[in-house]
Amino acid sequence: MMDAAAFRLHCAADRGGDALYLPNWSDGDWRALFEQTRPVALGSGQVLIKSGESDRALYFVASGALEVTAGAGLGDALGTMFREMPGAVIGEISFFDGQPRTATVWATKASQLLRLDLEGWRAFTAANPALGNDLLFALGRVLAFRIRRGERRLAAGMR
Repeated sequence: MMDAAAFRLHCAADRGGDALYLPNWSDGDWRALFEQTRPVALGSGQVLIKSGESDRALYFVASGALEVTAGAGLGDALGTMFREMPGAVIGEISFFDGQPRTATVWATKASQLLRLDLEGWRAFTAANPALGNDLLFALGRVLAFRIRRGERRLAAGMR
């Protein structure tokens, strides 16, 4: 299982605004969440998420590095959207809406992640309602930051 203290430190590091920010959570709170996950190991170059596939799970990056790319549809590639490092969460859009994945994510070096599916989140939230609420708002903050970052990139490209 992921070391809760280490993940907490990664989240607290300055990552440009999209860290999973839960400053009041204890190591025990993180452990309670991670008890509902399963580990995923990726080698360099392995795909974690493929655009268009169905999978309603979140991934917490414990170690390594991942790259996220997306297309604009009709074969248009937007290229690299962002890179994720330890402390990041990936997969929030499909986790929330249950629709197919919007991006492809692969490991740029060997990576360890924890996968939280919807049932695991429900079990965590049932046992820890206040923490479940905290997690949802933290995920919403990550999603909002990423949308705004994407809007800035589009605006910069239109000039």
